[in-house]
Amino acid sequence: MATESATTAAALPDDVLAGILRRLPLRSLAVSRCVCKSWRAAMDEHQLLLPRSVRGLFINYGNHCYLRRSHFFARPAVAVDDGPMIDGKFSFIDPDKLSVVEFVDHCNGLILFFRPLDQAMYVCNPATQRWARLPPHPAGTLRRGRRRPPCSGEDPCVSRRRAFLVFDPAVSPHYTVMLAPDELTRDEAKGNHMEWPPSPWMWHEFSSRSGRWEEKVFVREGEAAGTVQGLLFDSFGYAFNPKWRYAAYWQGELYVDCVANMLSLLNNKYQVIKTPIDLEERNKDVRSYLGRSENGVYFAAIDGMDTLWVWILGEYGDEMEWVPKHQVNLNARSWWLHEQRYDKLKYDEPWILDKYNKEKYRKVSAQRKVCWDSDEDDIIDASDDKEEEIYSGSVKILGFHPFKEVIFLCNKDSAVACHMNSSKVQYLGLTGLEGLYDSDERESFVYTPCLIGD
Repeated sequence: MATESATTAAALPDDVLAGILRRLPLRSLAVSRCVCKSWRAAMDEHQLLLPRSVRGLFINYGNHCYLRRSHFFARPAVAVDDGPMIDGKFSFIDPDKLSVVEFVDHCNGLILFFRPLDQAMYVCNPATQRWARLPPHPAGTLRRGRRRPPCSGEDPCVSRRRAFLVFDPAVSPHYTVMLAPDELTRDEAKGNHMEWPPSPWMWHEFSSRSGRWEEKVFVREGEAAGTVQGLLFDSFGYAFNPKWRYAAYWQGELYVDCVANMLSLLNNKYQVIKTPIDLEERNKDVRSYLGRSENGVYFAAIDGMDTLWVWILGEYGDEMEWVPKHQVNLNARSWWLHEQRYDKLKYDEPWILDKYNKEKYRKVSAQRKVCWDSDEDDIIDASDDKEEEIYSGSVKILGFHPFKEVIFLCNKDSAVACHMNSSKVQYLGLTGLEGLYDSDERESFVYTPCLIGD
């Protein structure tokens, strides 16, 4: 009977079949992909297993540099039809061991993270709980957080390398991890007048297809960013403003934010693109973020007076240019006032940290949708234009919504979603940790689920 039903459904036009399958819960949809080739083709063509929604944010915390502890910030939910529960601790990897991880990157539903327990990097799909441990790299892994005390022996935690994840399930079920060369310290850069980045420039790449690390050499197109000494490699406070903070993967190209420049890497070539703000501004109290949103690659900056600027990268012939997209003076004080409504309702806020997502609190949210709808939740009245005093200079950027022109921001512990087109602000919840480990957010990655992949 099942075979007969599948054959009958296969006779339907792809768009009709996709419309029927779209009504299934995600778990059933994932199983349906294995029924027959026509179902799989229709689902892949219409990207039914690539929900265009945000499930939450994976956040690293500054005072967790020794424990390397991170958290998942999202709508409190049970395992309902519109999505599986997300285990922000990835405890399914070793159920009998304490899971302590630090998030490194996210790309189209896959998470790259570092686990101190075995000093290794992992790639995991939180929605399907499939994971893989990356083989060790001869030069060590990556630098995370502020400098730590010297490690014993050849512990890889002393390495100063950054890693980036590349994954496009619409093109291939395989992923790659790009490992950048060692960063130079201020002492190493002093008196060094060599151009940077160099050309050729050797990175390392891990492919899930081959299962091994290989050298990846990039040749520069165009001018260098400057000299090693002129770029003052160690000028930023690394714990809160790492120089290689974020990357954006867009249409087969990897864009990396690095030292007041953006690097565009494609195949075996790269080029340097100046960011909208210069090195002097980034050395001051200007917080910036590179990411992907609805229409491509976006760059955001917030100055000491909490004014938000957003640009989008446009291509005009052979030239790349940053086009102003949005500017608004943030009324962050109104976020804090809104927060007081939830001061005693911590477990029933719109979004909560996994630290508080315990079984006895889940019942309050059993009827909520897991996937966040940016047209719902609490709207903050930001019409109060009174001058802010104690809150200026404290707003940080958490990330971009990849499918809508929405940017996630945080003032102290209050997280909000700001709509770039209307300046409408929605309150999400509190991101702060309590007690000994209370700290500001250091890095965050907007998570979108994916039920297909390697």
